[in-house]
Amino acid sequence: MTAALEPAVKSLHLPVHDAYFTCPAPGIPSINSPDDAAESAAKCFPHLQPLVPHYDAFLIACYSHHPLVAQLKHECSALSAAATGGTGGEGARKYVTGIFEASVLASLSLIDESQGFGIVSTGKVWEKALTDAVKGFLGQEKGKRYVGTETTGLNATELHDLPAEEVREKMKQATKRLLKQGNHNVGAICLGCAGMVGLEEAVRQACVEELGDQAGKKVYIVDGVKAGVAQLVGNTRTAF
Repeated sequence: MTAALEPAVKSLHLPVHDAYFTCPAPGIPSINSPDDAAESAAKCFPHLQPLVPHYDAFLIACYSHHPLVAQLKHECSALSAAATGGTGGEGARKYVTGIFEASVLASLSLIDESQGFGIVSTGKVWEKALTDAVKGFLGQEKGKRYVGTETTGLNATELHDLPAEEVREKMKQATKRLLKQGNHNVGAICLGCAGMVGLEEAVRQACVEELGDQAGKKVYIVDGVKAGVAQLVGNTRTAF
């Protein structure tokens, strides 16, 4: 899964050095619940903590309210505070986000006020977990802006291990359910798993089949990995 992210990041052609980290073995083969996310954070953080001084920004590539986002933000804030002491807040700032947070912000920036966004994710547990995550992040329930989350029934590793046509079909069916749930007024769809990199075309095809050619092509399909990298690069350049 980590290797699959590299072409997506490279395709942005950003003048940055990127490095990739995968949880050392024995890790979590597939994060299939919030409990798995918490366990993965516990396993990863001790290895990531020493790396904080050496990088400007960190993207957590698990589509969830992942504890590593808050943990690394705290670590970066402490380091930045030490580095900027007595300089009026200027200096070595560092930035952290997750692909969940980045995709939600990107979606809201793309759609107009009359439209909503939704998420297509993996296992059914994420329907409630991501709805709770959106509520915690934006302070709102399901409604006009966030229409909900629909799932494929697959876990993250199955997105790569199962036959491609089976994965595409499950992605399409989940997308169509999401569009119906949003009364066909969904302006953006988030890919709710880092393992969905490269599956944009299946989501697009489902949008066209459900909404028609013109309306289906207008829906934004938001890859949280690309959104996260772009956000972090922007934050680093502007030094907010």
